[in-house]
Amino acid sequence: MKRLLAFAAVAALALTGCGSQDPLEASRAQGDQVVLGSADFAESELLMEIYAEALRSSGTEVQTKPRIGAREFYVNAVKSGELTVVPDYTGNLLAYLDQQAPATESQAVYGELKGKLPAELDLLEQSPAEDSDVLTVTAGTAGTGVRSMADLGPRCGEFVLGAPAEWKSRWEAKIGELYGCKFKEIRSVEAGSITVDALTGGQVQVANLFTTSSQIQQNNLVKLEDPKNMFPAQNVVPLVRKGALKPEQVDVLNKVSAALTTDKLTELNKQLEVDKANPADVAKTFVAGI
Repeated sequence: MKRLLAFAAVAALALTGCGSQDPLEASRAQGDQVVLGSADFAESELLMEIYAEALRSSGTEVQTKPRIGAREFYVNAVKSGELTVVPDYTGNLLAYLDQQAPATESQAVYGELKGKLPAELDLLEQSPAEDSDVLTVTAGTAGTGVRSMADLGPRCGEFVLGAPAEWKSRWEAKIGELYGCKFKEIRSVEAGSITVDALTGGQVQVANLFTTSSQIQQNNLVKLEDPKNMFPAQNVVPLVRKGALKPEQVDVLNKVSAALTTDKLTELNKQLEVDKANPADVAKTFVAGI
């Protein structure tokens, strides 16, 4: 925290009243106050709370709007100035702006993304932390020599994949092209613990999860390496309204991003998923340790 507090405190204007029933419209009327939002899932809310706590530690007046909706909604809210900052993921944001973008490696995705942003938007520094798709297997399957998607390719015909419904249309052709993989079956399974249960219970032999899921370590699952970068990088990055943040605020958020790693974000997610901790409390503890 001392390093965060080393940045000059940022003065904030007092709140003004607003009679609008739309919370985002109300937020826009607050002058220089920084308004942070999140997408409608737990990790995004946690990241929003981390950004908010870091900004408060530097003297910024902050308002939070958690779980406001999908990417289509919050990107437009940042463009219009209804939100100042929202956490996002580089690969998915790039795909939203350009479905044909070829980049998959972390720096290439970030560079291409910066070039695709509308004029009203900007990115701060991306974090080392990634929450990307990953294929997983049990330790038993890994023990038979399947530890990467290259290992998996020739043996896909032996295995049933459990994945969200959209996986088949998005990735079936690509995994065949890159790794020669054609699964015995691709079974639509709801993301999260249902997918993990299907894998550990033997209903599927390969499962699509996400790299920051605490259930991977809890269930001794093995993440398969993706040497050909089929899944694009998904580094955590603050998406911001261009020109809306002061240099001191940018510095604070960049410092937070640098402190986040995939392992650290997984640990923080575990506190939400397993310990049922409050996101704001988890954020305070994390920021205090920077």
